[in-house]
Parts: sequence; C-alpha cells; structure tokens
Amino acid sequence: MGTTSKRVHLLWLGVGTAEPASMKEGIEGLNTPLDEAKIKHVFYESPGTSHEWQTWRRDLKDFVPRLFQ
Repeated sequence: MGTTSKRVHLLWLGVGTAEPASMKEGIEGLNTPLDEAKIKHVFYESPGTSHEWQTWRRDLKDFVPRLFQ
C-alpha cells in the first residue's frame, strides 16, 4: 500500500452520470490516474443525475457511512 493510501483514511470522488462533459471528464480524469497509481479511493457515479440535489443526496448516502468504517 502506498504512502497516500496509508495517510488518507478516505479519498472519495462522486459525479452524476448526466453532469456536463467537462465536469464528468474532470472527475473521471482524476479517477484513472488514482487507479493506475493503486491509490485506494472510491469512485461513485449517481445514475442519470447532473449537478443537482438528487446527486448530492445519493453522494451523501454513499459517503457518510464510509466515514465510520
């Protein structure tokens, strides 16, 4: 396990699948190098949502329980 994975308890990325292309591509562009570097992280996609309340609700539902694991 790399240094980053040892020092960071939770690295979490979230995006809606219907986000504007530049936003979605930016988050996906961060996810790929993290995978390649074997940095432990969570990549969550909210199906069919954009930058809206439903995306935030789903993100929080996934994120918050992970804080207490």
